[in-house]
Amino acid sequence: MQGQVMALIENKEEKCRAIQKRIEQGQGVCESCREIGVSEKTFYRWRRAGEDTCKG
Repeated sequence: MQGQVMALIENKEEKCRAIQKRIEQGQGVCESCREIGVSEKTFYRWRRAGEDTCKG
């Protein structure tokens, strides 16, 4: 699979923190991700890869 490039997501840390904040306020993960424009799978991958990324 040469030649494939992963999409660059701007403001990854900011988006991750925004989703985390909504979740802490009682909003569901699915709804939070949808509002920010990130898939749940991507959010969970970010959170797993770097716990610091999602902390505000």
